[in-house]
Amino acid sequence: MVTVTNYKTVETDTGDTYVRLQLEGDLEMIKSVKTGNFYAHTKKCSISSTFDEVVAQKMIGKQLPGSIIKEKVEPYEYEINGETLTLSHRWVNTDETAEELAVKDLVQSVGTNGQSQLEAA
Repeated sequence: MVTVTNYKTVETDTGDTYVRLQLEGDLEMIKSVKTGNFYAHTKKCSISSTFDEVVAQKMIGKQLPGSIIKEKVEPYEYEINGETLTLSHRWVNTDETAEELAVKDLVQSVGTNGQSQLEAA
């Protein structure tokens, strides 16, 4: 499930405006590679809408089926806390649930002879 947490009015290069809904995924526990400790995390993204601000405000708190996943994109620069990073992904909404995505990943990891790619190596 994803939850609408906010909205933002965006102005295009041509001067038009539209509303983007901000989405947040389910709570996940992520293990730190450096410390081994777990921390709580949620994935976030935004999507375009046809809503005006009045309707967008009413959507806050609504839950929708689906997940937020990482999508590969051409590398781009992103600045955070004064540091410039080069990223090659973005977070996007999909209508597939976490369970459907897990099954899809499992199916893709199995080769044509029924062996997982790790077993075949």
